[in-house]
Formats: sequence, structure tokens, C-alpha cells
Amino acid sequence: HFEKMLYDNAQLIDLLTLVWQETRAPLYRQRVEETVTWLQREMIAGDGTVKGGFAATYDADSEGHEGKFYVWSEAEIDAVLGEASALFKNHYDVSAEGNWEHSNILNRNKRPELADATTEAGLAASRARLKAARDKRVWPGWDDKVLADWNGLMIAALARASRAFGRPDWLDLARTAFDFVVRHMTGEDGRLRHSWRQGQLKHRATLDDYANMIRAALALHEAGGDEASLAQARAWTATLDAHYWDAAAGGYFFTADDASDLIVRAKNANDNAVPSGNGTMLANLARLYLLTGQD
Repeated sequence: HFEKMLYDNAQLIDLLTLVWQETRAPLYRQRVEETVTWLQREMIAGDGTVKGGFAATYDADSEGHEGKFYVWSEAEIDAVLGEASALFKNHYDVSAEGNWEHSNILNRNKRPELADATTEAGLAASRARLKAARDKRVWPGWDDKVLADWNGLMIAALARASRAFGRPDWLDLARTAFDFVVRHMTGEDGRLRHSWRQGQLKHRATLDDYANMIRAALALHEAGGDEASLAQARAWTATLDAHYWDAAAGGYFFTADDASDLIVRAKNANDNAVPSGNGTMLANLARLYLLTGQD
């Protein structure tokens, strides 16, 4: 599927960073760097007065066709790259018949290991030329709303990657997004909201919003010793304890006790496309105990 989800890319950065720390494989480092570059280039949302949170998604479709923005014919590759085309096609699985619905999705699944430096430099130059050509196409729709839970996933991933790869600029990027959520996604009652777009806040925060932003706050604190982030994590946890905690059976409900537009309050520990809010809070509470000593 061609839709680019913020939460997918956040979890991929987190996982690739973890595996790179174990293997030091250059391929994983390169993929993390490329993904963060895309994030900086295309996924920072805002309006005329404020900016800094991360947008939710890019659509799969453009001009009514799934993947049209992203796929290539062999003839298009040849026209853009000329003499460099043969090398590129060999590495990126390009053929006349295509590898997906008579078109080519550029990939290196058959040759995943990095080549020598000269070859990789040539492939990078070819990718840049193809991107310049692709940027002239009709772009897919951009969902530029900022979601607290998905931003929390990305902020935490950036904070952890910044430490692993020695990239303070990534930590700055994470802090900017964190500050955006704190300043612009908090209601007049001092409580977090789920969604922001073009200056409009919507919906009381869910458990996942708080859990992922608390995790992000702790990651920022651990990456840079930021006491304000730790204080914010404690404050958000206090809100969860006050309005989401199940005093009878333990664990957190998905919605607050004063959310009036629901038939029933759900509570579960199921992972879906994103981790369970209760599972995330279990880790958050353990980290908070270690950092603060508070039972």
C-alpha cells in the first residue's frame, strides 16, 4: 500500500535504530537517515502563525489511481537517467513488464546489501534525478492534521535515534514537535486534545494520546536531561490517574470519565497498528518510578 503513515515511519525509525545498535549495519543507518530527511522535508505541519508538529499521512492515490505518484515504467526511467539507467534498473528491480500491475515499484529487495561507495554514489545521483522528475507529477493528498498519539511515537523515535547516531539536530526536531503539542494542543482546561489542524483543536485526548506523549517526554528527558519534559510526563500521568484510571479493576480506560459523547468506556491491552495505550503506560510508569523514586 502506498499511503505514508506517520505512525509506521515512527516505529520503523525506532526499530531500525535498535537493530543498528546491535549490528552497526550501514544499511539500517542509511534508512533511518533517509526517513528522517523525508520527515523534515514533507511532514512538518502548521499554519501561517505556528508550525512544528508532524502531519498524519500522505494519501495512496493521485489522479484517482493508487500509487500513480510513486510507480515508474521502464521507459520513464530510461528517459530520465539515460546512460545511468542500466545500473539503476539492475539494482532497483525495474523491467519492461514491471513488478506491480505492469508498473515498477522501485525496491532493492533482491539486492538489499549496499554496493561499493562509487556505485552507491551513482545510485544516489540517479535517485535525485528521478525525484526531481517525480516532483512534477500531481501529488497525492496530504493529511496535515497533527495527532497527539502519532506525534508522540515520532518524537520518542527521534529522541532515541538522536542519541544512537549522534544527531543533535534530530533531538531539536523532536523538541520542536513536543513543544508544539504542549503549547497548541492543550485546551483551556489544561488537558491535552487529540487533533489540531489550521489552528483548530478537536476531541478530548484518548489514553493513547497521553501514553505516547508521556513516552515522548521521557525519551526527551533521557536524551538531553530536560527536567521540563520529566515534569510534563508526571503532570500528564496525574491527569490519566485522575480521569482515566479504573479504580475497581486497575488499568486505564481509553476515554476520560467526563467524556459525555460515548455509549460505553472501553478498556483493553490490545496492540493494533500502534502499541496498546495500557502497554505503553506500563513501561512509562516503570520508567517514572526509576527516574523519580515515587512508588
